[in-house]
Amino acid sequence: MQNQMPIPRLSKSLDDCRQMLFARIEEVQDEYQAKGWLPRRLNLNKGVVRGLIELFAWGIYQLYQLLEATFRQGFAKHADAEWLDLHADQVEQPRKQATKARGNIEFGREGDQGNTVIPKGRILRTKPDGKGQVYRYVTTKDMVLPDGVSNVMVPVEAEEYGSASNLTAGQYLELVTPVSGITKITVKADWLTQEGADTEADHKLTPRIPLAWLGNNGVTKHAYESWVMPVTGVVACRVLDQHPRGQGTVDVIIKGTAGIPTNELLEAVRQAINENYPVNDDWEVRAPQSVAVALSATLQCYPDTQLEEIKLKAEERVRALFTDPTAVVGITPLQIGEDLTKDRLVAAIMAVPGIKQITWSGAADFPVMQDGLAVLSSITLTATAASES
Repeated sequence: MQNQMPIPRLSKSLDDCRQMLFARIEEVQDEYQAKGWLPRRLNLNKGVVRGLIELFAWGIYQLYQLLEATFRQGFAKHADAEWLDLHADQVEQPRKQATKARGNIEFGREGDQGNTVIPKGRILRTKPDGKGQVYRYVTTKDMVLPDGVSNVMVPVEAEEYGSASNLTAGQYLELVTPVSGITKITVKADWLTQEGADTEADHKLTPRIPLAWLGNNGVTKHAYESWVMPVTGVVACRVLDQHPRGQGTVDVIIKGTAGIPTNELLEAVRQAINENYPVNDDWEVRAPQSVAVALSATLQCYPDTQLEEIKLKAEERVRALFTDPTAVVGITPLQIGEDLTKDRLVAAIMAVPGIKQITWSGAADFPVMQDGLAVLSSITLTATAASES
């Protein structure tokens, strides 16, 4: 968003309000005394009169604070919360609501003999993250791992709404309610069928309000953005409008809350465009080209540090690069067409206290094309104690 023009200051300080009262009383008290409205000149520095002045000054100060706060809410770029919702409603751009993550998790077993029943209602959970938060998922359908097969995809749904439940590839899950014979739970990179999304934040909703007006100015990239961005689950899009597939073509690249969008999300975007686009446009909605990121590194930690805790925190920060939005402080998620560099990875990991050095195994730089997106396929971090030297 462009820098906001500041709103003229309307409020006054408490001292300003006090001085206003002093000035007014000094201006009129001789007149009021002559009229009999005051018994004598008032001492403004002590006693009951000073107490009343302080009370009135506080009341006036609060009114000025209310005036400025209310005035700010009259401008969409400065409004927040329910006031921002009113501005959005005026241009038919309601705030996007939260959704639950849904998808298919792989259940595996040792060997492939016999039928293993996986009942509906079984609960899985993650390890606690850096804030101690655990995310839980429930199987939504009775499934059978048939004889001769060692693994099966089982549909699950997150218990909580929000993007934090969008697991990344290889993230640890365990069964809270055990299933006899199941020994392994695997999260694939493409496990999601519906992204979990947070209730749209103010800073995401605000730019969609002027976009609603820009979208009416002919069939421009802004028009496509104004049709796409209101779709729940979309966090970013890139409109390639310089004839990417030949004259008159437009490509719309979608990023979801989990990175690569699900087919369900892409269909929702297509439907949104279908309701608005001009007949002569040859447009295409698609996911970014996936750039697989496989990371392997050894974290050399200072002596007397908790190696497992450091490893978990470092992994959480790396995974946060691939989720959008993220609650991890200091992490900005990767966007469409954005390279993943070694410097960015190092900055994310070295923010964890206790790490002395990182040794990489394999690539740590991943170039991304303009319509691509870096996607985490695997991450292996090992924490070791560094030598005293």
